[in-house]
Amino acid sequence: MIGLDIAILGLGTVGGGVKEIIDESPRLNEKLNVSAIWVRKEKVDANQNKTNDYQSILDNDDIKVIVETLGGIHPAYEMIMDAFKAHKNVVTANKAVVAKYMEEFIHEATRNHVSFRFEPSVAGGIPWIQNLKRALRIDDVQSIGGILNGTSNFIIDSIAHQHVSFAGALKQAQDLGYAESDPTADIDGFDVENKLCISTDLAFNTIVKPGDAIKKIGIRNLLKEDVDFFLSRNMNIKLIGKASLYDQDKLAISIEPTLLPVDNTVATVNGNLNYVQLSGDTIGPLCFLGQGAGRKPTANALLQDIVDVFESNPSYSIDGSHRLIIDNNNFAAEYIIRTEIDLSDLKDVTNLEGKYWTLSNQTIESAHMLYQEILQADNKTIMFRQ
Repeated sequence: MIGLDIAILGLGTVGGGVKEIIDESPRLNEKLNVSAIWVRKEKVDANQNKTNDYQSILDNDDIKVIVETLGGIHPAYEMIMDAFKAHKNVVTANKAVVAKYMEEFIHEATRNHVSFRFEPSVAGGIPWIQNLKRALRIDDVQSIGGILNGTSNFIIDSIAHQHVSFAGALKQAQDLGYAESDPTADIDGFDVENKLCISTDLAFNTIVKPGDAIKKIGIRNLLKEDVDFFLSRNMNIKLIGKASLYDQDKLAISIEPTLLPVDNTVATVNGNLNYVQLSGDTIGPLCFLGQGAGRKPTANALLQDIVDVFESNPSYSIDGSHRLIIDNNNFAAEYIIRTEIDLSDLKDVTNLEGKYWTLSNQTIESAHMLYQEILQADNKTIMFRQ
């Protein structure tokens, strides 16, 4: 079988990882050939096969796969759409652009009879999307979710086990390359939101985009005293994203710091690992643990997608035709809020201890509404789901 010519967009951490693995693997050398590398103008180096002339890549009929590793929304969106229009397959690890433009990408790829693959956009090196697709061949999936951000997990784990402050744990994550200099996407839950939207689209054949309908609380306001307080009660904290189907046409979707017994399987996931699971009608709970990010794990997942194109394996089956409604009003839950404000006059709120208050008889929607009200008066408050 003749090798597959590919072009890599961007040669940073992930793009460089893709090329490095291909260069070092004899088995991949026989299958894949990096014909072109697109980089921004200031990084062009003809001696290293780098160009900023994207049109020359699109016009090259030998190149069958575009590997997008730029990250962000622009110019990734435009370059992916142009690739489809040029009848080229696309693989990407870019969760932000996939979450926002899933519907457009699926439509354009289908219209041009090419495939669109994005395995590493959720949970990095874990073969999550591939196995979610396999589960859907047999089962209807009722829920998906888990620890979808390794940076936030690393921060919480460091606070718990290395006894450092939030700021100290964040600096460790940045020094190790887990967190960006601007950690907003990780600590405010936006990264989890993108991954949860992509997973939800696939699991329920619908289209869900990041936005206000998804109830989201990150860990920006987490304190060491919170971690210590709950550990003393044999509870660990994990930032959990979850989507659940109910009433056939409704989804409850939330991203929340969640309290778990310390011996719970999810509570024991440490470091920067990801843990993601689905629950199917016949398979029950199916769980995956592994590296959710990083140069080699993410590049490995991208290469799995590229090899699938090379071997003509089927792509993801999704058309978004099951138009589900996000409705967080029916799922009952209990929460704990830490705040400097006295909440004793509020209905269904009781003092747990000191600054910690228990919210009972809540739905996800009502709890988050109350949390937002309290947050306006105390911008350091944080809420945990029990």
